[in-house]
Amino acid sequence: MINLKVNKKAFDFHYSKVNELFLDILSKKYFERGKPRQKKYLSELFLNFLKDHKDNIISGLPGDLILLNKSYDSLNLTISEKELIKDFFLNTGYKNFQKNYSKYFLDLIGIDTCVYCNRNYTINLTKTHARAELDHWFPKTQFPLFALSFYNLIPSCHSCNHIKGNPTIDWNNALNEYVHPYIKEDSEGFNFDFFYEKGIDNLKIETRCFKKSIKTNKTLEFNQIKNIYNSHSEKELRDLVNLRY
Repeated sequence: MINLKVNKKAFDFHYSKVNELFLDILSKKYFERGKPRQKKYLSELFLNFLKDHKDNIISGLPGDLILLNKSYDSLNLTISEKELIKDFFLNTGYKNFQKNYSKYFLDLIGIDTCVYCNRNYTINLTKTHARAELDHWFPKTQFPLFALSFYNLIPSCHSCNHIKGNPTIDWNNALNEYVHPYIKEDSEGFNFDFFYEKGIDNLKIETRCFKKSIKTNKTLEFNQIKNIYNSHSEKELRDLVNLRY
């Protein structure tokens, strides 16, 4: 996995666009849905929360986001109010950002391969479409409040973005259990090795963690790195094995 460093231009661009969205909703207090268009008003309780915590939602560090989510959960919101908030963040917010700004945002971040597998290229092939995708480290369906948060938007390939699904883990403790791309770990290194079982003509890739890091190993399992590499081992290793054997 690639350790990400904050690109100031990407950070500032992201802040400007998301802040603009939040200021607009704080002013109007509603978003529109359906045909004919209907106004969907967000609760005053949430709007006050958004006003107070806007900057932290946009650019708070991963650990700060966990604490912020606990504060959000403590609000006395109804189920229908939470569904409207989720709709706003996922559809009005993230889909708009993805459609209009994600390509330029990814260009500014400047990562050429997937952060998770470091295998698939994420270089833009056209001027209007990005090959990379934005993965939500905290799943946006479970944490809609962070659908637009800078440190929750991780450049990834299509495979890595979808292979994890929505795992049922203790997200409140996730930063202690798994490596976050924006948090540098002293013992996060690992390497690859491959095995060739000549008798059955089988190729298999394994990972080896430096310093026997439990956190790194759990992260590799969580991101299903071995599965991703082994799914292509026949094509990518076959020529090397044929040369050797």
